[in-house]
This record gives sequence, C-alpha cells and structure tokens, in this order.
Amino acid sequence: ALHTLNLGLSDNQVGDAGAQALATVRESTALCTLDLDFFRNWIGDAGAEGLATLKESTAPFILTLNVRRNQVGDAGAEALATLRESTALHT
Repeated sequence: ALHTLNLGLSDNQVGDAGAQALATVRESTALCTLDLDFFRNWIGDAGAEGLATLKESTAPFILTLNVRRNQVGDAGAEALATLRESTALHT
C-alpha cells in the first residue's frame, strides 16, 4: 500500500491533464503523506481544479503542494483554496 508519495516534478511540462491524473492518488486509502512539487509545469485552472479534488480523499493525509510559476488563474486559485475545507487533509 502507498503510504508516502514525494514527487519532485519541477520543469516537466506536466500540464493540466497530468495534474488531473496525479490527483487520482486521492483514491489510495493508505496514503499518509503526499508531497507534490509542480514548479513550472504549465498547470492552469483546469489542472488546479483537478488538484483540488484531493480534498475528496477518504483517508486523512498530510499534503504539501507547490504550484508556483504556473498559469493558475482566479478560478484555479479559488479551487485550490477549497483544500482548506477538507477534514481529511492537513496542509
């Protein structure tokens, strides 16, 4: 079972589709720590909205998320802000 995931993906052009795909890690019921570094990866609002679905995880875990130097606009920022409302996440 996956307990800790630390992905340093700086400068890898992950994009919206990659961010959305990686957000499916929320389905791991054993996850304790998730550290995602998406520095400079062409992530926009759609990718940020996908990452915001991490709040839907049923297993509590610690989240560190870096989306600096991407193309996240107001809609994406608002979606990411909803992560604070999750009872499962510790950010």
